[in-house]
Amino acid sequence: MGGDDHAAPPDPTKTDGYDESSLHRWAKSVFALTPWGLQRRLDNLQKAEERLSLAIQKIQSELAEVRERRIEPVEKRANAAESAIRDVSGEIGRLRDQVFPASVARADALLERLAEELEEVASLTERSLRGEPLPVSGASPIDEGRLADALAEVQPLLLESFRGSEDEIRHRMDRYLPDLKPKEPVLDLGCGRGELLLLLREAGVEATGAEGDPALAEAARRRGLEIVEGDVLEVLKEMESESRGAVTAVHLFEHLTPASLAAVLSEIRRVLKSGGLLIAECPNPHSLRVGASLYWQDPTHQRPLLPETLELMLRAAGFELDRRELLHPFPHDQLLADDEGGTGAVTDPEISMLAERVDRLRDRLDEILHGPRDFAVWATKPD
Repeated sequence: MGGDDHAAPPDPTKTDGYDESSLHRWAKSVFALTPWGLQRRLDNLQKAEERLSLAIQKIQSELAEVRERRIEPVEKRANAAESAIRDVSGEIGRLRDQVFPASVARADALLERLAEELEEVASLTERSLRGEPLPVSGASPIDEGRLADALAEVQPLLLESFRGSEDEIRHRMDRYLPDLKPKEPVLDLGCGRGELLLLLREAGVEATGAEGDPALAEAARRRGLEIVEGDVLEVLKEMESESRGAVTAVHLFEHLTPASLAAVLSEIRRVLKSGGLLIAECPNPHSLRVGASLYWQDPTHQRPLLPETLELMLRAAGFELDRRELLHPFPHDQLLADDEGGTGAVTDPEISMLAERVDRLRDRLDEILHGPRDFAVWATKPD
């Protein structure tokens, strides 16, 4: 047998050098060039484009949602913080450039005036404790008689303009009734139009008024009130010792010189019964708006009388101090503080802390500039 007897049998998948896979690829290539193949590829491309468009739309929707839920709140908080910073910076600038310099200047002036007042009162108190006569001012180039007459003509107008309406004054004096009822008879020094005397009469309390202005005294008499007309010190000197259970002086002492005030306090103590009560109300100079401005509207005021100064003179005159109260605050719409509070939307802790410090500083300035307008002191004559 020859070598051909061992040759491999022919492969049925091959045809003249081409296998079946090659024919399949060739057929696909040819089909791809036909209109049907091209249409299929075009359909596949359109489907891919649609899927890509859907994916882009989904991404855009997610981005919009991220912006709406996260970026916009952050932007709002940032804008609020920026606005708060501008407000705080503006307030700090105003306080630094306007309020602080004016407050410091007024405070310096008041402190200087207070030092002079305390020095004078200390000297008068020392002489009073020694039993020495108080100094009397020398002759003045001003015609005191003509000045007194001129002030007497305008005093009713001043009282009407600056003291307030009669209903307002009566409402303010209601606070004194509970202390005065058990202390009759009461003497009201500088009674003016008689508002307190009317309240005491309605409460069934025996009371007398002393008034130096003839027009006011006559107007009070027409109301049926018991009035003694004349200078307060002279009226007190004419009264019997220990004849009154209480004495009131509402916005009177600031019209007296220190020497006259010391003499009046001494006479009040003599006129009061043992355990008798003195109530004095005066403007509050610790409020810069009062001490540096409103106080001087009345030209008959002598000088601001600090509560500490009055209490010192009361002790020197032999009184025992019961209490002191601050009265009649300014209306809220006249204060530096407001009700809106511009830091409510601030979430940044540092900005919020700074805003709170500015608010505290503003409140402290309100206390100094717009403190209560008046103060009252209760004092008793020891048994």
